[in-house]
Amino acid sequence: MVSVGILPSLVIGLREGIEAALIIGILLAYLTKIGQKPLRRYVLYGTGAAIAANLVVLAALFSMSFNLDEAAGQAFEGFATLLAVVVLTSMIFWMVKASRNLRKEFEQRIDSLVDRRHAVGLASLAFIAVFREGIETVLLTAGQAGLSSPGDAVLGVLTGLLLATVIGFGIFALSWRINLKRFFQVTSVFLIVVAAGLFAYAVHELNEAYFPAVDAEVYNTKAVLPDKIPENGGDFGAAHVVGALLRGVFGYNDNPRYPEAIAYLAYWAFVAVVYWGVRTGKIEVLARPLRNAWRALVGGSPPETDRQSTPPTY
Repeated sequence: MVSVGILPSLVIGLREGIEAALIIGILLAYLTKIGQKPLRRYVLYGTGAAIAANLVVLAALFSMSFNLDEAAGQAFEGFATLLAVVVLTSMIFWMVKASRNLRKEFEQRIDSLVDRRHAVGLASLAFIAVFREGIETVLLTAGQAGLSSPGDAVLGVLTGLLLATVIGFGIFALSWRINLKRFFQVTSVFLIVVAAGLFAYAVHELNEAYFPAVDAEVYNTKAVLPDKIPENGGDFGAAHVVGALLRGVFGYNDNPRYPEAIAYLAYWAFVAVVYWGVRTGKIEVLARPLRNAWRALVGGSPPETDRQSTPPTY
């Protein structure tokens, strides 16, 4: 049975898919614009190779998790989810800023590669861009699987990617007009909420794996609002559905331990501080290293050449 838990992974797949579609669309459209349509096949080669590589990584992650004992499995899920939170949070804070100059940066790289007749470079450019988005999707799918179920997480992501493909085709082939800035703003807020729940879940799994004695409950609402729909096909009511939805979106737990409750609040405090620092530019000691790390990751202008103090706007 498919549950309401597919919603967060659907948004993840939709957002990541649209980011990848925008990049590939920019590459193909610009090659057409400059009269290099024959080179578009190399972009498609790189895209196909990236998709295949991401599927291999996804299969490896799930096979590893199935071959671990209970304690090792909890540790694996905890660290994998923690990595997913880091990826998701960094993507949210820096992708919106990077996307403002995305077209210009990719067009400049294409000009350089075409001038040098570097067909392999074009394939590599597409591969790296799509593979990066795919790895983010794979990690987030693995993390979300713990809050809902592997089936719901995969189905949600695949549905989101399918919708993203349709939207990407509409933007570049049918000239659809979509307010992408507003789209990224809305999904950013939603995914920050999801990331907070994922972070609490990661701490819960690590607590279970390494500190099982720390089991004092903050509260217990299993009797009134359970966080799961029964897996054995037993009777369930509206409370189970609402609890499952809250778990999938917000990371709700019907009997949280103190470490995960503290982690949840700490994540929101961290997000508030980073957002304020990036927004105002008043915490350069925190904001600048993170900006430089993101630019290095996405291949933008070298971090050491960035001397601007103007804070980004969202």
